[in-house]
Amino acid sequence: MFRVALARSTRTLTVSQPSRMLHSTPQALKTVTEKAKEVASNVNLKVGQGLASAIETGEQATQSAKETLGQKTEEASEATQKATDIAKQKGNQAAAGATEAKEDFKKELRK
Repeated sequence: MFRVALARSTRTLTVSQPSRMLHSTPQALKTVTEKAKEVASNVNLKVGQGLASAIETGEQATQSAKETLGQKTEEASEATQKATDIAKQKGNQAAAGATEAKEDFKKELRK
C-alpha cells in the first residue's frame, strides 16, 4: 500500500513538459548585434578591397599618362628645337642674302 501511495503521489507531482531537442549551430549562438557586426565587417572588407583596386588602377593610369605625356612632350620639344634651328638657318641665309644684296647695290651705285 505504501508503494501504491508513493507511486500515485509521484505521478501527481511530476509535471511533464514537452521535450525539446536542443540544437546549437555557430550562427544560432550569435546575437543580433554580433551578426550585424559580422555583416558590417564583411561589407567593410569588400568595399575596402574594391577601393584599393580602384586606387591601384588609377595609379597605373596616371603612370601610363605620365609616360605618354613625357614622350609627347619630348617629341614636341624636339620638333620645336628642329623648327628653331631651321628658322635660325633661314634667318642666317636671309641675312647673308641681304648683306650680299647690299654689297651688290653698293657696287651698282659706284659704277
